[in-house]
Amino acid sequence: MEDFRVSDYPGMHRYAPVHGLPALLDAIVERESAKTGLPLERDHVLVAAGATGGLGAVAGALLEPGDEVLILAPYWPLIEGIVRSFHGRPVAVPVDFDGGSAESLVADLEARHSARTAALYFSTPNNPSGRLLPRRWVEAIVEWARRRDLWIFTDEVYEPFVYVGEHTRALPLAPERTFLSQTFSKAFGMAGNRCGYMVG
Repeated sequence: MEDFRVSDYPGMHRYAPVHGLPALLDAIVERESAKTGLPLERDHVLVAAGATGGLGAVAGALLEPGDEVLILAPYWPLIEGIVRSFHGRPVAVPVDFDGGSAESLVADLEARHSARTAALYFSTPNNPSGRLLPRRWVEAIVEWARRRDLWIFTDEVYEPFVYVGEHTRALPLAPERTFLSQTFSKAFGMAGNRCGYMVG
């Protein structure tokens, strides 16, 4: 393997553009447009310090102190800290993957909804369980969030590892209110690079 040289990569020791490198933005737009069927553009993408940094940027932009975020449980533990770091309140909503239904999940969300609820967060495939939310469930909770005028934060970083069943993306179902988080850490083995992105 040869060394990278400044003569070949003149910008390698400079800060990248805050929005992301144009070639990377274009590659993300192409990838996510193909997966979602949406006519995405560079302005719909934010390159961030991993999905963690991206979710933090979105939470910081949208949450007011005291806002509540409904979080389908089990959940990736850092999302709770991200919500709290912007003075929000995480509200866990347990998911019964084996005995539940779309209707029961919507009922559980409704029961925990309050006047301070601002957003819904879920991961599918679920982190840490690896379970997929069935299409009907995703459609039902997205429609519920739309009726309740909530933001949707969807974490799909384990999407490349679906071996049985079908992954359902939330972004095409409600593009006006959904923020998709992705990372290069999982599928590309680049955890140390701290690079991910948001689409919304």
